[in-house]
Amino acid sequence: MKHSASNLLACAFLLSTGLPAAAGPAEDYIAARNKAVAAVDTAVKGGKSDAQIAKIEESARKDLEKRMAALVGALKFKGLGQKPVLSPETLVRDELGSDSPDGLIFMDEDGATYVLVSPEPVFTDWLKARAQDEGAPAAFKDGIKAATGDEFFYTLTVSRDAAFSRYADIVPAANPGELVHAALGLFSQDIAGNAPPDTIVVTRVADGRVSVAAADATVQVPPIPVCDDAWKAASAKADSLLEAAQKSGKEDDPRWEEGFRAQDDASKAYRDCFVKEAAGKPFLAEAGKRAEAVLEMMRGK
Repeated sequence: MKHSASNLLACAFLLSTGLPAAAGPAEDYIAARNKAVAAVDTAVKGGKSDAQIAKIEESARKDLEKRMAALVGALKFKGLGQKPVLSPETLVRDELGSDSPDGLIFMDEDGATYVLVSPEPVFTDWLKARAQDEGAPAAFKDGIKAATGDEFFYTLTVSRDAAFSRYADIVPAANPGELVHAALGLFSQDIAGNAPPDTIVVTRVADGRVSVAAADATVQVPPIPVCDDAWKAASAKADSLLEAAQKSGKEDDPRWEEGFRAQDDASKAYRDCFVKEAAGKPFLAEAGKRAEAVLEMMRGK
């Protein structure tokens, strides 16, 4: 492509003066979102009533939803007929759901399938912010591809107020130009323990968008006795510690923390065993087919 002398001079001027290039639609959205959050912050700190804060937030969300719809473009997913809604669900800082990614959420009628779609630059901006959070996984600093390998990624993106536990990674076939990650796991409010996985999660990065889905696995996972035994053995330690802490009657008894940590270890022991025992089993192949179907649905029309 040929450039005129005037264009080259203009570019040189911008570089020499340090003036920024014109912002694109994604940058405009991010600026509008940050401005909206700041406005809600000011209202909260200024002692505005709940009704006043809600009015400010509602107005901002309508504007952001319109901007996001324009960024994402016209999308239609088979079986997801509900009108998409804006994510995050609240602009009130530190409220539950406020740290979810910016995007549109598509769902089926009963909420069994849930897809978040975000423009890649907007999602990348969100991920960079989450990488700075206290206790954030180190993988978050390495970009989207690395982040999808951490189960906390799905807790933040498509959890619906539950933590995701990954039991096995799945490798669906990706089309040229697609970045895809999938896993079989479980969303739970409490420690997963030895509960079998029941959910497929899939991330697809393509066409300038990041899409993250959670869907029912629709596979029957049979009991795995050797893994149940591993969980029971590890759980016995946790039960002993928590029982001793309760008998002490002391809230600061260190055995509380040790016991809860041992519960996490027991749950992990089950999942580590599951990865080994599930290999080659028919239900894992079925889960793979389910992930393929979810991925195909995410490609839209």
